[in-house]
Amino acid sequence: MTASASTVSSPAPPTPDPIGRSPVDAPRYHWPRRWSWSLTAALYLALAFALWWHAWSASPSGVMTCDCTDAGRMVWYLEWVPFALGHGHSLLFSTFQFHPKGFNLLADTSALALGTLFSPVTVLFGPVVSMNLISTLIPAATAFSMFWLLLRWVRWVPAAFVGGLAYGFSAWVLVQLAFGWINLACVALLPLVAVCLDELVIRQRRRAVVVGAVLALLVVVEFFVSIEMALLAVLTAVVAILLLVGAAAVAERDALRLRFRHAATGLLSAVAVAAVLLAYPVWFFTSGPAHLSGSVWTTNVPGALGNTIGNLWDPVGHYGSISSTFLGAEARALGGFAGTAGPSPSYLGWGLLAVLAIGLVLWRSDRRLWLLGGLGAITLVLSLQVGPHRWGVWSLFYHLPILLNVVQYRFAGVFVLCAAAMLGVILDRCHASVLGLFAARRSSAPATGSARGSAPRHGRRRAGGGPSAVVAAGVAAAVAAVALVPEVHVLAPNLPVPMRPVTVPRWFSTAALRLHAGTVLVTYPFATADSQSSIPWQAISGLPYQMAGGGGPAGTVPRAGGDKAGFAVLRQASVTTLAPPALDRANLSAVRKALRDWRVTMVVVPGDTGLLSFQTGRGTAYGVAFFTAVLGSVPVRQDGAWVWTDVGRDTEAPAPISPAALSACLAAFGSVVPGTDAWAACVLRSASHG
Repeated sequence: MTASASTVSSPAPPTPDPIGRSPVDAPRYHWPRRWSWSLTAALYLALAFALWWHAWSASPSGVMTCDCTDAGRMVWYLEWVPFALGHGHSLLFSTFQFHPKGFNLLADTSALALGTLFSPVTVLFGPVVSMNLISTLIPAATAFSMFWLLLRWVRWVPAAFVGGLAYGFSAWVLVQLAFGWINLACVALLPLVAVCLDELVIRQRRRAVVVGAVLALLVVVEFFVSIEMALLAVLTAVVAILLLVGAAAVAERDALRLRFRHAATGLLSAVAVAAVLLAYPVWFFTSGPAHLSGSVWTTNVPGALGNTIGNLWDPVGHYGSISSTFLGAEARALGGFAGTAGPSPSYLGWGLLAVLAIGLVLWRSDRRLWLLGGLGAITLVLSLQVGPHRWGVWSLFYHLPILLNVVQYRFAGVFVLCAAAMLGVILDRCHASVLGLFAARRSSAPATGSARGSAPRHGRRRAGGGPSAVVAAGVAAAVAAVALVPEVHVLAPNLPVPMRPVTVPRWFSTAALRLHAGTVLVTYPFATADSQSSIPWQAISGLPYQMAGGGGPAGTVPRAGGDKAGFAVLRQASVTTLAPPALDRANLSAVRKALRDWRVTMVVVPGDTGLLSFQTGRGTAYGVAFFTAVLGSVPVRQDGAWVWTDVGRDTEAPAPISPAALSACLAAFGSVVPGTDAWAACVLRSASHG
């Protein structure tokens, strides 16, 4: 009887965690779930709004990181979604840029899922407010998503909070947002993909078909945020599954057999649902109207924009051979970027790297750390730069269809996730280990009082409370500080994120709104991949006209078709880092042919004072002189701009002008009173005497 009672009352041996988490006997303190979730979300949101303080404390509709380059193009995409839905246009194709051929939005960085989700905000407040709101919410949403994932893997809630912080507010997210790349910064779905894989392959507590369908929906939504990141997520998921299967085949074959059917059912369900939902979008991307063949980003050699190992800790990042210092200078010249050069999005910092290395050694029996560390190491190796004269693992893949479009450093979106998850696990183990030490000391201390095991006078302390909890939290907080402070220090010069006023020339908010349907514009500067300032003007005005030219991967000379010559001249005239074109008869005729082929009806050169240099190209005077030479006629002044109407009629001959004569005209009338036509008249006089 005594033996039986002893057997019943003795504690059962700890059961191994299904993800390889070693049981910890030390007590732990539970936050109430509703408070932990609510407080965590509030803290992430508060920090995110603090980072975007310059936008929300000023005017969220009047400032943004830059209404230029890629950020300006993102504003256009956000405006396009509600405009297309309201006017019966396709979400995936538009002729409002690159008229009349149009362009394929899936072959660009259109982030259609974000545009659709925030369409009500865009309709009510405009695309700039949507851009600022999305940029603010992305870090908080990504952090909270990682927090949710880590709650499955850690016992101590603050460890999950710090892990979420390390991912949502990482260099990966913040550097992308600074340049307006919301499609790349929005990785909030990747931790949820990991949740589904964890449920399918390891925990297996929910119906496999349901979890597989949810996994497929996440991949589909990510496809419409960023096709490239969706592809990297799928590749990484395959690698993770292979790692798990390989480890189980060696050490736990029985567990592998037990879990195989459930996992296979869920994964096949995910593949089937994703295949059905993505069949048409994938066809549209690869073969639809205005699709792009070969490497989408023709200006980049496949493999050339890979990482260097130094990007993990070097404050000056490198994108292949391009340094962030050079990129920052170029962004200031072409786009008015107000920040300073920062690290690569792959930056982790020496502090986090040290914590990960030491944690992996101290808790080397924790299979979570080995899985996350192995997956992170593999994706890091895949991210390294390769090319004709530099071999790496990605050399086996980068020449393949579709994969040749992958910009390798973007694998960082995965290995930064792995690093943040490892940090959460290490903090959890650190906290539990300190509590375990206190528990061991208490259990080994001699009993006091009138009877062994009697309660203290004021009752037993709550398990895990008191000085032991304070010390454990303090140690974990110190480890978290070592991991995160170096990264904060490197990012600090651009925090809060610097903003610039959104400046739209007066003509685009007045006269443009009165244009008749079917008007096709060419603006100066001409819209190309290197000169995109006129793209947000069109979007902020509400897309009242169609436009020749455009940005993104389609806005390059090789993709201008039969009008490459004219496109190249317009690009040279607009981009100040290039040599100006000769305004001879051949170049002017090439531009005129392009304008006819693009069915351009109007040319506009804004003349507002206060525009930034990237918004004026080589200057208003040069723009007026250039198009006067092209069209052979004098423009009219309208709402602060020089305007040529009825462009397609070709009633006047071009007016070639020598470089010396052009310079003389610009110098002689460089400070004329706005409203005169001195520049145009001088060009025509000089041409008539040339």
